[in-house]
Amino acid sequence: MSAEGRGSSLESLWKKRSQAFRKETMPYLRYMSMSGFPAFLSLFVISGILGYFKLIRDLPQHFPITAVGVIVLTLAVSWTPLRTWLAPADTVFLMPREGEMGSYLKASYRRSTIMTVLLSAVMLLLYVPIYRQGAAPAHWLVIVGGAALLRAANLWGGWKERKLAWPGMRRMLRIARWLATSIVLYVWLTYVLWQSVVFTLLVVALFTFVYRLPSSHRFPWERMIEEERTTHKRYYTFFGMFIDVPTLPSPIARRSYIAWALRLVPYSKRHTFVYLYLAALLRTEMGGILIRLLLLGGLVTYWIAEDASLSGWGAPLVYALFMLVLSVQLGGLRQVHRHSVWKHVYPLPDSQRIGQYTKIDRMALIVIAVLLAFPLALPLLIQGFYAPVAATAAAMIAYIAIRPSRIKKKLRKEEDDD
Repeated sequence: MSAEGRGSSLESLWKKRSQAFRKETMPYLRYMSMSGFPAFLSLFVISGILGYFKLIRDLPQHFPITAVGVIVLTLAVSWTPLRTWLAPADTVFLMPREGEMGSYLKASYRRSTIMTVLLSAVMLLLYVPIYRQGAAPAHWLVIVGGAALLRAANLWGGWKERKLAWPGMRRMLRIARWLATSIVLYVWLTYVLWQSVVFTLLVVALFTFVYRLPSSHRFPWERMIEEERTTHKRYYTFFGMFIDVPTLPSPIARRSYIAWALRLVPYSKRHTFVYLYLAALLRTEMGGILIRLLLLGGLVTYWIAEDASLSGWGAPLVYALFMLVLSVQLGGLRQVHRHSVWKHVYPLPDSQRIGQYTKIDRMALIVIAVLLAFPLALPLLIQGFYAPVAATAAAMIAYIAIRPSRIKKKLRKEEDDD
């Protein structure tokens, strides 16, 4: 078979794996569409669009135009995802054809380029109306051209980082690339064209030299397989918010800033499941998702509360939406030890599992609700909007009161199904 034919066979393999993944996830997408998440997402997008048009219509005098541009555009042009669909077995079956993997990666980069270019285009489309209201030393088309140049440079840098042999060096250079991208964007947004071009070329030349210094692999099989495994797990973690999904290995994070909470659990038989579920909540990816959602929810709620949208009632609405998402995510904790074999091996009080799980769920929900309430209550109380705060507190207390009975019904139903 000619080299061209072998290359096309690898590209067709890429397409088959891509189609297989879409077919595999389609049922979960249907379950997700039947939940309240699309409605929440639609409401969130509509609120964001309304807030955006209000912002560009009445841009505050001291609005940080450059800082916002640097942050938004850095996130858009520095992100370099790469779906390769590679699996551990490929180190046996595909590694002998390493020299022909160019066509396989070409398909991956085509997909990645289309997705990231669309994201960058959307971010630029949103930012340009804001940029034109400031000093704007460069024409907006120049900014678009600079962003395109940085997008290409980051794709090249991301591939160079994947080839590096040492994880520590890879992380350091990735951080340096993101920082350099933000600095270059700052120069493009604040200096004239020739200065921006010269500075960008100097930075690119510097990174071209730096990337040659560390030792690197010719083809980073292990790194790309690990990236694919991580991406696959994230998809199923998301689907796990709506339906029971196949169990995937979950990485353990120490999170020393909250791990102290485990020491508060008494060391006794009647707290066995309290400890196990709390440890799972604090150390697995689920805890990380909850923390990130909580931070995002607090930030958005604070913005809406400070703006006093809808006479102060906009913040409780956003609070309720984020609490809905957080409570659904927290509900996935009951699946953690559902199919564990050790429950039947060790003499554990399985009859107490439901009650102890409910206790952990209630405590976690109270902590989440209170932490998310602070960025809502403080701005509204300072501005004198007492009714929305009182209504939010009442609704929060009522939901926390009725949730345990609903959780127990779900757990008993799952036990009957098992």
